Amino acid sequence: MLSYQIFFYLTTGLLAANALPQVKLLSKLPKNPIETPAPDVWAWGVHPNGLGYKARNGLSVDQCFKNPNLIDTPACKFPAEVCIEYPEFASRSVCAGNTYPADVCASSIVFAKTEGCAGTEYSAEVCSSDIQFALLDGCSDAIYPKKFCLANLVLLTANGCKQFKTDMCAADVKLAESENCAG
Repeated sequence: MLSYQIFFYLTTGLLAANALPQVKLLSKLPKNPIETPAPDVWAWGVHPNGLGYKARNGLSVDQCFKNPNLIDTPACKFPAEVCIEYPEFASRSVCAGNTYPADVCASSIVFAKTEGCAGTEYSAEVCSSDIQFALLDGCSDAIYPKKFCLANLVLLTANGCKQFKTDMCAADVKLAESENCAG
């Protein structure tokens, strides 16, 4: 009797499982996508009832601002214009990968230190406005005023302060005894 009950429950369970509709969900890219590059921007799918759908591969800027806890996640990516408008995000991952115009890079050390400003050459005026600018690669060819060099002795070996080396070495006893001031 027990074996019949087990057989009955097993066959009933198998029949019930096979009676449910089997849905095959596959993501497919349409033949003529609305936007390019579609594979990188949109996720496409086919619904069992025949209706297709599309969804962005991230959140909109507005959604990211409404959910600040998501800003540093891969779901949020700000375009350069938004990062320029809100410079507090410029050094964060949400703005990574953007390239900024030279005038934006020169406007703030925050921007100047981002990868989006790499390779930017700065004017001597910008470079001598702050020691942090002066230490950037984009200022390696700048010629600095004497007053700036004397105020920032760390620039002793910089090309832009070579002409004031004697004055810089004389400004500090420890520096005068250093190897950089010898000879």
